[in-house]
Amino acid sequence: MLCFWDDQENLFATAINVACPAQEVESGSSVNADFWHTVRESLRAKYGKDLLVLAWTGAAGDQSPHLMYSKAAEERMRKLRGLTRLEELSRRIVAAWEEAYEGASQERHTDAVLVHQVQTIELPERMVTKEEAFDLEAKVLLLSNDPKQKTRMGWHQRAIDRYKRQQAGELNPYQMELHAIRLGDIAIATNDFELFTDFGIQMKARSPALQTFIIQLAGPGTYVPSVRAALGGGYSAIVESNKVGPEGGQVLTERTVEALNALWPAN
Repeated sequence: MLCFWDDQENLFATAINVACPAQEVESGSSVNADFWHTVRESLRAKYGKDLLVLAWTGAAGDQSPHLMYSKAAEERMRKLRGLTRLEELSRRIVAAWEEAYEGASQERHTDAVLVHQVQTIELPERMVTKEEAFDLEAKVLLLSNDPKQKTRMGWHQRAIDRYKRQQAGELNPYQMELHAIRLGDIAIATNDFELFTDFGIQMKARSPALQTFIIQLAGPGTYVPSVRAALGGGYSAIVESNKVGPEGGQVLTERTVEALNALWPAN
């Protein structure tokens, strides 16, 4: 998290980077800020109604706020606390924020270096194998007579079209606008995708900054899975869901690390 104070030393804004998408409330038809609304309301109740809370989603293509295991134990504790799921998620984020704020408020900087660099990088698109193309054509044929399956059929068909471009030598690299920012001793880097956490950890571990913020979905990109995820399959790691695959994810990692290193030229 980052905190910003005015010249009267009043906290007026904070940025919070959570490696998890805000989708506890999903599959509905309403506009909903999910757990971030509850986080904002909780922080504003204590730190002022005008506090700006900027939500940044970290590399979290394979993460979810939904309970995946220990469900009964988690639900028992939530009910004992008398909280909704959104309130419980907010409680955890706010508790972590306040712990960090206790330290951050003791070290404020008025002369932090600010550097913002933008570049367009090229990432290899995920290759579609002959076997995958064959299976996809069978799925399209199966769905073609059901108008209700038009969206799913198009999802499969786009991967088939990519295979045809690939076979014709017409497959172009995915172009992505990469933003790299230095603010004092911290770094911020963006990417277009729902980027699997493995790549975000690599970027952070290799960054020259004291602390690094990775921000995903800063563009229209799709999932970028790790190698082990692609081998395991699953919705977010199959060829239909990935314009850029594990190979491209590693290229993105290398280019991001290069961009961050360029912000600390003396290192």
